[in-house]
Amino acid sequence: MKATIIALAALLAFVAFGSPAPAQSAGIKKIIITMRAKSSAESQSKILRALSAQSVARIASNGTSSNEFLALVAEVPAELLVKSAKNRVARLTVKDVMNLVPGVSASDVLGIEEDFTTKWIEAAPSFQTTAFPSVESVLKSLPKLQFRRLPKPSAGSTRPEITWGVERVKAPAAWDYTEGKGVRVAVVDTGVYSDHNDLKGKVDGGYDAFTKSEVRVAYQDGNGHGTHVAGTIAAIRNGKGVAGVAPMARLYSVRVLDNEGSGSISGIIDGIIWCANNGIQVANMSLGSSQGSDALHQALRYAKSRGVVIVAAAGNSGGPVGYPAAYPETIAVAASDPSDKVASFSSRGPEVDFIAPGVSVVSTAMDGGYANFSGTSMATPHMSGLAALAVSQGWVGLDGPDGVFQQLRKAAKRIAGVTVEEQGFGMIDAGKLVR
Repeated sequence: MKATIIALAALLAFVAFGSPAPAQSAGIKKIIITMRAKSSAESQSKILRALSAQSVARIASNGTSSNEFLALVAEVPAELLVKSAKNRVARLTVKDVMNLVPGVSASDVLGIEEDFTTKWIEAAPSFQTTAFPSVESVLKSLPKLQFRRLPKPSAGSTRPEITWGVERVKAPAAWDYTEGKGVRVAVVDTGVYSDHNDLKGKVDGGYDAFTKSEVRVAYQDGNGHGTHVAGTIAAIRNGKGVAGVAPMARLYSVRVLDNEGSGSISGIIDGIIWCANNGIQVANMSLGSSQGSDALHQALRYAKSRGVVIVAAAGNSGGPVGYPAAYPETIAVAASDPSDKVASFSSRGPEVDFIAPGVSVVSTAMDGGYANFSGTSMATPHMSGLAALAVSQGWVGLDGPDGVFQQLRKAAKRIAGVTVEEQGFGMIDAGKLVR
């Protein structure tokens, strides 16, 4: 359901889902061992020893529900992993593990998979339709893209604060009732440049999955993608610059991608679990991969059980919806243009839930100015802002009659001439979200 300067930086403005690439040397691979949350420390140690694994990280939930999450990230000898013809990422079955670790209960191990690293934000086209192309060949085949870096607005600037996208979802119609005050929204991305005038005082905290740190300097944006996303969600209304869909929502910068837009699947998972453990109500994920992950899916289930509404970009391939958007625990967002047509690059399929403005979107830039970008990356924060408006009205979690999804669906209207697989339930009217 879902300007003349040509520069490499433009590649990072768009969601696309690249091919997983190994981050380790040929002799060492990094794996994710997903385990039953109640498994003992002894069982965990036995598995690591049997696999000749060197522990790298432990990612765990902090609740007591049946959906708790535990994953061990470890380095192992490469020969333990055998790639199948059908999977880009190698996996060991639970049976394989039991053969290696006979003293561990089968119920303790939910899955083992290779921890791939890829560029999660990239230029369209994205998903690969041919068999196993190299990352290098994919990057060489990408079209050159254009972007415009907009100047900081002067006192006499005539560009409106309310951008076409914010206007299209009719956010101003909701602002007399709610601006999303106090709703905790995480930007799971490259970080957020919190000193931007339209974001100053908006970022209440965050987490850096690379350093495992909650120190402010660690989760600052070094790319610009996350900052652009943040502005569309919650840039303040101050009569200049831009205004977000939910201008009074509170932002949290969850840095899971580096300055090139790359990251590991374990880092993405770590960011999701941090959101679930820290009271985040809406999580924006303007990122994705063509390769799914069982561990990622488990993490999404846990986050949903903790009431996190996860909004994810459908992708820019014009083809299948990627991950995590393809999972039912997320709201998958496609992109429209200013003429109410589906963007040519927007991924499509039965997983698409809604459509939102994603072409020529102006928002906050990392240099303190403003930038014009396109992609389902840009559509997704419109939907996250709308979800924040719904949460501020008392709706809780994703599903159920009192869940956010149902309220968004009620406020949506399908666009004529756009198929269901291209738009899902359609475009949201924020005025219909308020009571």
